[in-house]
Amino acid sequence: MGLNQSNHSIDKFTSQLSAHIWGHRFKEGQRGPEYVLEFLNVLYGTDYNFDAHEYKQRKSVSLRKFIFQGVKEGSVRDIVTLQDAELEKLKETFPDENNLTVLRKFLRSLEVELYNVNGEEADRSWYARTLYPLHESLLFFELRKKESSQMLIERNFFARGGELYFLMLAYGTEENDGQRRFIEERFRELLNKNKMIYRVVESIQSSLGEKEGHVDEKFSKLRSSIQNEENVPYLPDTRMPIFKDFANELALLLQNDVEIYELFRLLVSLVCFQLTRYMHVRAQDVGDNNLLYFFDCLDGLNTHVTQLSAQTFKEHENLIKKRFEKEFERKYREAIGNTDSVNEKLIEWKNDTDAFFKRLGLDKLRTAKKVIESVLKSCDSENDLYGRLYDVVKDVVSNRLKKDQLNITRVLTRDGGLATYRRGSGVNYRYTISDTFIQSLVFTMVGPGNKMEFHAFLDQIYQRFGVVIGEVQARQSGLYERSRLNVRYFQENEKALREKLRRNGLLVEYSDATAMIRNPYSPVKRMEEVGYA
Repeated sequence: MGLNQSNHSIDKFTSQLSAHIWGHRFKEGQRGPEYVLEFLNVLYGTDYNFDAHEYKQRKSVSLRKFIFQGVKEGSVRDIVTLQDAELEKLKETFPDENNLTVLRKFLRSLEVELYNVNGEEADRSWYARTLYPLHESLLFFELRKKESSQMLIERNFFARGGELYFLMLAYGTEENDGQRRFIEERFRELLNKNKMIYRVVESIQSSLGEKEGHVDEKFSKLRSSIQNEENVPYLPDTRMPIFKDFANELALLLQNDVEIYELFRLLVSLVCFQLTRYMHVRAQDVGDNNLLYFFDCLDGLNTHVTQLSAQTFKEHENLIKKRFEKEFERKYREAIGNTDSVNEKLIEWKNDTDAFFKRLGLDKLRTAKKVIESVLKSCDSENDLYGRLYDVVKDVVSNRLKKDQLNITRVLTRDGGLATYRRGSGVNYRYTISDTFIQSLVFTMVGPGNKMEFHAFLDQIYQRFGVVIGEVQARQSGLYERSRLNVRYFQENEKALREKLRRNGLLVEYSDATAMIRNPYSPVKRMEEVGYA
């Protein structure tokens, strides 16, 4: 059996565990920009309404064929082409073929380039490629080719992280109607500004039979009264305070008068940071509130700072691993049942091992099934079930389980510009600050056209996010004492951040001791009419 097939055999079990912790469902296949694009698709599909319980999905198959004509369906498949009849219709609408070629090149230039964990361009089929959302008409969902030539929306082709982010904002703005309406209307405004693009896309789609309201669209549910209903997004806890934080941060970013092209990269950074924090918070024990993010601002030039940043990243990954181990134990004990009936069930399962695998949700398991069966048949007591058998089943699923979820946070942090991976360095992943990430932090902390003293900014990002950069916050958090590093390293790290801010045009220095962070953007109109929590 191939690796992919083997992995698929425990998908049901692992997805149930992850859904119970984070929701239905995050998965490693989705890249940072795709989370934002899917969220925008959902928001557009609800007509910019966080109260909605369903949304329309638009495929725009023929439009994509026109844009990505000549692109392969993956690395070894057919090249996408339009039918002769479709080409003739386009020529009727655009008699000058040069104009048609220019339009295709322009739209193709808007493709959002995605990269894998090795920094190489991701292999995406033409029907899974996406465009910068310069207008809502350029929003469409990923597709998957199924049963030869049929094109169907596949909600499991990628994880549905954008749907979950939509729900987080919906729950986070429930008690702040002014903020909710501002976010809705601001996105509506941003995604409808470029009328020229809309007219071009409308002309292309009209000639290809893809007008608004075409059978090309379908509606999908956003909420369900049934936990983990198939193909419906689900959050385990809809009352988490962090959802209000997310809504506040997004609203603050949207206050800046930034065009959608520039805003998109800031959104990717912010959303990736938010979802990373969400996963870490959900992985914590109840009542624990000690998440710290130590960022290496020296770009790997100081070994001690680099190692401390990597250690922080590793601690967060261990947090996720422990959460999975705890969740696995819960699900295993739940499946085995109460003590009174264990011995009776054990006899039944030894005679019918398939019943045991079905009970755990591992009925599709193939590769390690015989190993588990062997141990199960040798079990004679409750202690054996919770001892030897527990360890064997845990080993089978835990490595895959942890790897998948760790890859989610690794992708989020890298695509969000808040982590770096250095192959062969011994420290691998560590928290770093990219230009885009520092910009997104400033624009969500400092109001448009406003200023904030540099050290006040350091204190604010520590208080809000647990971000540690310099000496003061390292001492306050206890990180300085635990790390046993020379205080000079934290001071150098702080100076490096100050230089990054200055280089990005976000810092005005008056002296060595005094510097002000400034937000150069103007506020959007009507901003003063909106209330914020």
